[in-house]
Amino acid sequence: MMIVGQVSDAQEAYEMESIAKCLVVGNRARVLAGKIKKED
Repeated sequence: MMIVGQVSDAQEAYEMESIAKCLVVGNRARVLAGKIKKED
């Protein structure tokens, strides 16, 4: 994932970082759930 643009302040940077972390965790959970589903 690539975020393009300018961050105007520290709060916005923190929010973007939080969103990115959620997306990474969600993607990993999706992959692991897919592996579990394939095993059944």
